Amino acid sequence: MAIRLSGMTSGLDTDSIVKAMVSSYTTRKEKYQKAQTKLEWTQDAWKSLNTKVYSLYSNISNLRFSTAYNLKKTSVSDTTKATVKAGSGAPSGTQSLKIKQMAKAGYMTGAEIKADSEKTTLAQLGYTGGDAKLEVKMGDETKSITLSASSTMNDVVKELRNAGLDANYDSSYKRFYISSKKTGVANDFTITGSNIDGASALYSLGIAYGGEKTATGTYTSNPYDEYAALHGASDDETKAKIEAAVTSYNNLTTDAAKWNAQSKNLMNAVNYGYSYATLQGIYEKLDANKAGDSDKLKLLEKLGSSRDGAVISKNGDSYDTYTKTTLTDTAGHTLYKYIDSDNNSHYIAAVADTDKDTTSYYDVTESTRTAYTDADGKELETAPTVVDDTTLTVGDKTYKKDETDGKYYLQKEDGTADKTDSITVSQKTEYTIAADAVNKTDIESASAAYDAIIKSMDEKTKSSYDEALASVQAFETSKDEVLGSDDEYSVASLTKAIQNAYAAGKDKVGGGKEAVEQLLAGNGKEADGFVNKANKLEKDAEDNTKKAADSNIVKELASKQKDSAEYTQALNDLLDRVNTAYTLQNKALFNSQVKKVAGQDSEIELNGVKYTGDSNSYSINGLTIEALAETGDSAISITTSTDTQGVYDKVKDFLTEYNNIINEMTKLYNADSAGSYEPLTDDEKDQMSDKEIEKWETKIKDSLLRRDSTLGSVMTAMQTAMMSSVEIGGKKYSLSSFGISTLGFLNAAENEQNAYHIDGDEDDANTSGKTDKLMAAINDDPDTVMQFMQQLSTNLYSAIGDKMKSTDLSSAFTIYNDKQMKTEYTNYTKTIKEWETKISDREDYYYNKFTQMESAMTKLNSTQSSISSYFS
Repeated sequence: MAIRLSGMTSGLDTDSIVKAMVSSYTTRKEKYQKAQTKLEWTQDAWKSLNTKVYSLYSNISNLRFSTAYNLKKTSVSDTTKATVKAGSGAPSGTQSLKIKQMAKAGYMTGAEIKADSEKTTLAQLGYTGGDAKLEVKMGDETKSITLSASSTMNDVVKELRNAGLDANYDSSYKRFYISSKKTGVANDFTITGSNIDGASALYSLGIAYGGEKTATGTYTSNPYDEYAALHGASDDETKAKIEAAVTSYNNLTTDAAKWNAQSKNLMNAVNYGYSYATLQGIYEKLDANKAGDSDKLKLLEKLGSSRDGAVISKNGDSYDTYTKTTLTDTAGHTLYKYIDSDNNSHYIAAVADTDKDTTSYYDVTESTRTAYTDADGKELETAPTVVDDTTLTVGDKTYKKDETDGKYYLQKEDGTADKTDSITVSQKTEYTIAADAVNKTDIESASAAYDAIIKSMDEKTKSSYDEALASVQAFETSKDEVLGSDDEYSVASLTKAIQNAYAAGKDKVGGGKEAVEQLLAGNGKEADGFVNKANKLEKDAEDNTKKAADSNIVKELASKQKDSAEYTQALNDLLDRVNTAYTLQNKALFNSQVKKVAGQDSEIELNGVKYTGDSNSYSINGLTIEALAETGDSAISITTSTDTQGVYDKVKDFLTEYNNIINEMTKLYNADSAGSYEPLTDDEKDQMSDKEIEKWETKIKDSLLRRDSTLGSVMTAMQTAMMSSVEIGGKKYSLSSFGISTLGFLNAAENEQNAYHIDGDEDDANTSGKTDKLMAAINDDPDTVMQFMQQLSTNLYSAIGDKMKSTDLSSAFTIYNDKQMKTEYTNYTKTIKEWETKISDREDYYYNKFTQMESAMTKLNSTQSSISSYFS
C-alpha cells in the first residue's frame, strides 16, 4: 500500500479528491452490495413462505386417509360411573356397560405400636434380635430388606419405599401405612420374615400380617403356609415334594401355552376362512373373463416386491416366473432364473436390442469347466498342464499342491514352496446361449402383468382383493412356535382344512364360500364352531394359568435345566426357604390389629362380554373406558355416533390454513412496485432517521415477490387442485357442491379473492347468513364428504409435492430455487470482494501520485528558500 500523505505541502484535501476519483468504482461495488442485500431479503421472504407451505403439505398428508375424518363422539348415561372416549375405529350405536368390580391397590394399616417418633428404634420397641431378614414380594418380583435393632422408623419407611411400596409412619396414630403403587392382584404385596429375627421384627413394627385370628388362635392367611406346605419329614422328602410341584407347574404351563396357541390360531383362522373364500371368488371371476388369469396372478403374488426385477413366461396352459439374478452368460447378458417343481434351476438370458428398444430372451445351456486362478485372483489365460493329482506345470515352472489349503505353490530350487506364487484350481459354471436358441415369446414384465390384472378389477373388487390377500398371506406365512405342524389346530392344519372345505363345496349348491362358512360355524354343531372352540381353549388356558400361579413359588426352579448346577443351587435355596417357612409357620407372631386390603383387579362387562384388568382403564374396539364406580347388575349405556361437528371443524381448519397461505401468496404476488427504491448504503442511512430507514426498507421487502413467476406457478397449482372435481359413485363433486366457494374479485377483500368460505359459517360475516350445505351433507351422507375431502387433499398434496421436488436449482421440499439463490449470493460476495480490491488498488495508485507531487513541491519549496537566502 502506498504511503498516503494528505496535502501536507499543497494544502489539498487529498482524501476527498481520491474518493471522487474512484467514485465510479465505489458505485459499482455498491450496486452489487445492494443487489446482494435485495437477494438476501428475497431469500428470507421465500424461507418464511416455504415454511408455511411445507406445514400445509405436512398437515394435509393425514387428510388423504379416511382415519382423519372418521371421528366419533360418545356419551355415557351415568358419568359418575364411567367416562368414555371414542376413537376412529369405534362402532356407531349404543352399547351396554356394567362395572362389576373396581381395581384396588393392596393396602395395609399397621397395628398401634409404641414408637413416639420417626426416630424411635426397633430396640426401643423391645426388639432384641440380630439381623432381621425381610422379603417384600410384589407379583413375580421379590426384594430383600435387612433391619437391625438400631433401625429407626424412618429407616423402615426408606427400605420399604426402596422395595417399591408406598410407606409412611404416622407418629400421631403410631401406625405404619403401606400400599402398592399400582392397582390389581398382580401388584399386591406381602411382607414376610426370611428368618426368625425377621418375623420378630415385623411383629415389633406392628406389620406382621397373618389374616384374621380364629377362635382357636390360628390365623387365616399365614404367609408362611405356602412354602411350609412343601415341607416333608426329611430333606429328601421335602425335595421330592418340591420336584413334584415343579412337574405339576410345568404341565400346567405347557398345556396353557398349547391351548392359548390353539385358541389364537382358531380365531385367526375365522378371518382367514372368510378372506380365503373371498379371494377364491375373485380368482374365479378373473378366469371367467380370461382363462388362466388366476394362476398367473397367484404366481405374481408370490414374487411380492421382487416383481420389478422379474418376467413371466407362458408355458402351455401355465406360467413360469423368472427372477433377475446377478449372473451373466459368457457374452455378459443378464440371466433370469426359474425354479421348477423339482427344485431344478433354469436360466434365460436377456439380450437388449438398443436400436429397437426391445429385449429378447433365450434359453441358456449350463456347463462346468476347470478354472485356474493366480495369487491375485485373476484367471490364467492358458491352462496349466496337469502332471498328476498334486503337480501342475506352466512352461518351465512347477507347482505342487499344499494339502492344508488345496492351493498349488511354485517350487523353488531348494525344494521349498514360494508362498507368493500360487495357483487355485476350482470348478467354474458358465452359461451360454445355444447357437440354435430361439427367442422365447410370450414373455412380459412381471410388474406390468400384475398391474394389468389389477387394473382389470373394478374399485370394489380391488379393495376386497387387497384386504383378502393381506389376510390370507398373513395367516399362511405365520409361524407356530408352540404347536407342531401336525397339531389339529396348527396353522398348517387349519389352512388345509379350510382349503379342502372350499374345494369340496365348490361344485355344490352354495359353493365353496358356504362350505367354508359352515366349517367355521361347526357344520351344525355349535360347540365345534371355531370361535366357540377358541373361547373354550382360552378359558382352559386361563384356568391352568391360575392353577400354576398357585404354585408360583417353584416358577424360578422350573425355569432351570434339570440336573444342571443352576437347578441344584435353586433347589437347595428353595429347600432352605421351605424349612424356614415351616419353622415360622408355627413360631411367628402376628399382630391381630393389623388390617390388610388385598389388591383387586377390575371387572367390567361390555355388551355381555367380561373383561378384567389390573387398572380401571380399558381400550376395547375403539373405546377408551375409565371406570369410576361399580354399577352392580345395573347397566349404563354408551352411545357412539359420527362426530359431525368434528368432521366439520376438520374441513374448516383445513380451509383456514389454506386461506391464510393463499392470501399471503396473493398479497405478495400483487404487491405494489417499489419503483426505484434500492437498499440503502451506510452513508445514505446516516442521513435518515430510524423510522425513515424502516419505512424505506419495508417498501422494498413488500415488493420482492411481486409478479414472481415461481410464486405464480405454485399459486396456480394449488388453485387448480382446489378447483378440481372428484367422482364418487358415478357423480362428480367439487367444493361448491358442499357450499364452499370463493367470494370472487368483486366481493372479496383485497388479495383475498382466492380464499374459500363455507356457507352458513357463523364465524364468517361474509357467508354466515347462507344455508349450511356442508353440515347438512355431513349429517346426511358423511361417507361422500369424507371421500371427497380425501381425494381433494390428495390432489393438493400431489400439486404441492410436485412443486417441492428436488432439482438442480432447488432442494427437496422447497418451492423456490434456493440452490440457485445460494450460488448467486456467493457470486455476489466474490464480486464485491473483487471490486473492493479494485478500489483499494486505484486509491493506492492515486495516493502514490499525490505523494510524489507533495514530495516534489517540498523540494521546490526548499530550493526556493535556499535561493532566497542568497538575496537576503
